[in-house]
Amino acid sequence: MKGHGEKKSRKSEQFIAALLAHPSIEAAARSISISDATAWRWMQDPRFVDQYREARREAMRHTTARLQEAAREAVECLREVQRTGESESARVSAARTILEQALKAVDLEDVQERLDALEKTVASKDERRGRR
Repeated sequence: MKGHGEKKSRKSEQFIAALLAHPSIEAAARSISISDATAWRWMQDPRFVDQYREARREAMRHTTARLQEAAREAVECLREVQRTGESESARVSAARTILEQALKAVDLEDVQERLDALEKTVASKDERRGRR
């Protein structure tokens, strides 16, 4: 026989999925037939909130991957306009957009490298403190 905890676990997983798909906690709760009070109580549970945050991160990773796939097509579209656009302004606009985005990408890579270095430094210091 299934225990109450198993049902709650299944419902909380459904609630997390509903939170990702609906604009409010109340709408998510209604969609899986739990009360608003239960939904708000779960939102106060640190373990539930951690699971929800991880689900949101995972959803964003998938979204980012899809955007990256679409970005290749968008760049090809811009390059095509740049090469063969009928108007000079369209070609200039495409070229400007490509350059702006390329520069932003370089800046983002630089920031990520610096963040990685800082995280490594902090982890190293924490490790040394832990060995004392």
